[in-house]
Amino acid sequence: MDGEQESIALEAETPIEAVEHEEPTDPGALPLEGEENAELPNPDDDLEEFDWNGQKIKGPKGLKDGVLMQADYTRKTQEVAATRKELEERAQQLQQQFQASNEELTARGHLTVLKSQMAEYANVNWNQLSADDPIGAQQHWMRYQTMKDQVSAIEGDLSERQTQRSLQAQQDTAKRFEQTQEWAKTNLKGWTPETDSQVVEWAKSKGATNQNLLDAMSPMVYEMLYLARLGEQAITKKLAAPKPAPIVEPLKIVAAKANPPARKNLADMDMDEYVAARRKQQGR
Repeated sequence: MDGEQESIALEAETPIEAVEHEEPTDPGALPLEGEENAELPNPDDDLEEFDWNGQKIKGPKGLKDGVLMQADYTRKTQEVAATRKELEERAQQLQQQFQASNEELTARGHLTVLKSQMAEYANVNWNQLSADDPIGAQQHWMRYQTMKDQVSAIEGDLSERQTQRSLQAQQDTAKRFEQTQEWAKTNLKGWTPETDSQVVEWAKSKGATNQNLLDAMSPMVYEMLYLARLGEQAITKKLAAPKPAPIVEPLKIVAAKANPPARKNLADMDMDEYVAARRKQQGR
C-alpha cells in the first residue's frame, strides 16, 4: 500500500512535456518529387503580337489569323460594295442618257416638221390674205405664231441639253485626269507634275492633239505614253553614245634573219676553195 502511494507521488512530481501540434497542410500545395526546381509556366508564351488598326496588340495564338482574315473579308466586302455602287450609278447614268437621247431625237423630229410647215407661210402675202379672207387669215396667222413659239421652245431646250452635255463631258474629263494623276503618283516611281507636263508634250510631238488627250486619257493610256517616252529616250541615248575606239594591238617586231653569206664566184676562189666548192656541189 505504501509502495503504491510512493509510486503515485513520484508520477505527480515528474513534469509532463508539452506535445507540439502541427497544423495540417494541403497535400496539393506540396511540390511533387523532382519538381522542387521546376519553373512556373509563362503566360506570355501563349500570346502573339500583331498589328491591328495601326496598333500593336497581343492575343492568344491563332487569334491573329482569324482577325486578319476577318479584316481582309471586311475590306473585300467594302470593295465589292463600292464597285456595285459605282456600277449601279453608271447604269443609272446610262439609262438617263438613253432617255435623254430618245427625248432629244423626238424633239428634233418635231422641230423638223414644224420648220417644214412654217416654210409654207414663207411666201404668204398676209395683207392680201387678210383682205380676201379676214377670218382665214387670222386663223393662219395664229397657227403660224404658235408654230414659231414651239420652234423657239424646242430650240431652247435642245440648246440647254447641249450645254449640259458639254458641262458633263468637262466634269468627266476633269475626273479622269484627276484619277489618272492619282494613279501616276502611286504607281510611277519618281513621278512629279513636271513629269506629267513632259509626257503630255511628248505625246503632242508625236501628233496628238489636246482633244485626243482629253478623249483618251486614262491610267492605261497614260502608262503607255510614259513608258514609250522612256523607251525613246533610252534608244536615243544609246545611239548618241560614242562608240569605243577599237583596241590596236602593237605590231610584233620580227627579227630579220641573218643574210646568208654571199656566194663567191668560182673565178675568184683559190684552188682549195674551188676544190671544196666542187665537192659540195657533187655531194661529197
